[in-house]
This record gives sequence, C-alpha cells and structure tokens, in this order.
Amino acid sequence: MSQAPSRDPGLAGHFRELLVGLLSHLRARLELAGAESRDALTQIAGVLLLVAVALTLTLAGYLLLCLALVFGLAQLFSSTFSWIWIAAALGGLHLLSAWMVLRGARGWLKQPMFPLSLEEFRKDESWLKSTAARPR
Repeated sequence: MSQAPSRDPGLAGHFRELLVGLLSHLRARLELAGAESRDALTQIAGVLLLVAVALTLTLAGYLLLCLALVFGLAQLFSSTFSWIWIAAALGGLHLLSAWMVLRGARGWLKQPMFPLSLEEFRKDESWLKSTAARPR
C-alpha cells in the first residue's frame, strides 16, 4: 500500500508563508507612505512658499525703514518731507505682513505629517499587544 504525500508544508513552507506575509505587509506600508509623502511634499512646498513671501516682505520692510531712518535724520538737520513718514508706515506694514505670513506657516507646521501611517502603526501596535497578551 503506497502512502499519500503529506499535506504538511514543513518548516520551509512556514517560512515561505511568513516571508510572503511580511512582504505584503511591507508593500502596503510603502504604498501608504508614498501617498502620504505626496501630501507632505505639498504641505512643505506651501510652507516654503510662505517663508519666501515672508522673507521678501521682511526685506522690503527693512529697506523702507532704513530709508525712513536716513531721511528722517536728514529732516532733523534741514528740511521736512512727508514721504518719509509714509515710507516708515509702509515699512511697518510690510513687517506686520511678514509676521502674519510666518504665523500662518507655523500653523501649517503644527499639523502632523503622515497621520494615516501613524494611525495604522497605532492600530498594529495595539493588535500586537492584544495578541501577545492572549494565552496560547
């Protein structure tokens, strides 16, 4: 009487199944990270744009305040020009605008990056803890 082949995959089969499971899990994680990195890139690009605008406004404000200081000192010694105070006010307005833009950028930076990945890692961690706590 011939014996039928065993359906037990053996140790190599178990390792193969484990490797397939790990690879599919890694692939799913990488797909999620890829989707979220596009979102993060958009967020970082927006922050960089706001910082560039703030730097431009700060530079303009600094230059106008310097002009106001120079011509204001010139007024102390000889003549009065009302445009000096307008330049000073415009410089202050530019600096205020730069401050507001930087506050907006700071608000964007406070938003967490990769929220879906972090949530999935939390779920996996709680599942692993609950699985490890069960007696076998």
